[in-house]
Amino acid sequence: MAAATTRTEEQLLAAVAAGHEMAGMPLTEADEAAVRRVVRGETTGDDEVARLLAAIRSR
Repeated sequence: MAAATTRTEEQLLAAVAAGHEMAGMPLTEADEAAVRRVVRGETTGDDEVARLLAAIRSR
């Protein structure tokens, strides 16, 4: 079960973006869209990984 959060979508996105920036991997527009879909509950992290892998395999 997911833990409840009081952070806004923008705060969560900023936290994810900061972590990626520190790792030297800034978010792309597609990454940001994926994060927003997960935060909004429209999809899951697993779904987004599967979507990314499918896109890579189709190239």
